Parts: sequence; structure tokens; C-alpha cells
Amino acid sequence: MKKILILISLISVFSFVNAFSQNEPEEIFEVFFDTFKEDVNKAIDYLFSTNDLISPQQEGIRSLKERLEMSRKLLGNYYGHELIQLEYAGDSYRRYTYMLRYDRQPVKIIMVVYKPNKVWKLQNLNFEDKMDESFETLH
Repeated sequence: MKKILILISLISVFSFVNAFSQNEPEEIFEVFFDTFKEDVNKAIDYLFSTNDLISPQQEGIRSLKERLEMSRKLLGNYYGHELIQLEYAGDSYRRYTYMLRYDRQPVKIIMVVYKPNKVWKLQNLNFEDKMDESFETLH
């Protein structure tokens, strides 16, 4: 009987820990941006690792890494990021638009996340250097 109580207690503890170990999108992005400061490729790999249905070897991901790395070299020092827009489509689908601050000019990065069940996954990632268009879409 004592072993059963201990087993039930352990299961309860692990269930409690597991329930709170799920990252919110903001926590995922925090790790992404911390990694981005040092290594763009590792940061991109981390984001796409949240979705096991997206192969990190896809041509689109390689192209995105190359474009981000080239932009980083052309734009100078990276100084951080700012959330400029957050859009919701229900409780399980969100689009985050961030501004990346560089010496030469800002760059916009858009990350779409989806939570089909319990875990948030990256659905789409894109970036562009046309920040002026953000003024037209923001209110």
C-alpha cells in the first residue's frame, strides 16, 4: 500500500511539472532572440525544432538562414528587438511581428505559431526590410 501511495504521489508531481513546462510563444521567442545575438543559424534551427513536421533541411529554411545572415552582415550591429504587432486568430493561432534593430536600418520578422493541442509550434517565419509598410498597417 505504501508503494502505491508513493507511486501516485510521483505521478501527481510529474503531471504537475509537465503541465507547467509548456512554453508560451513569448518564452520560445525569448530563447530565439537570445540565441540570435550570437548565431543566426542556431536560432532558426531552434525555432523550427518546435515543429517536428517541418524538416530543418528544407530549401526554404536554408534560404531564410542565408538571407538573415547576409542582412546581418550588411546592416551592421544587432541591438535587439521590439514587438510591434500581435494578432490572434482564436486562442491557438497567433502572428507576432517584431522589429530587429540594426545600425543601418530595422528589419521586420514575422513569426506565426500554432497550438494544435498542448504545445506551441512555429508555423511560419518570414522577414523583410520594408519597415515603412508597418506604419500603414498599424493603428
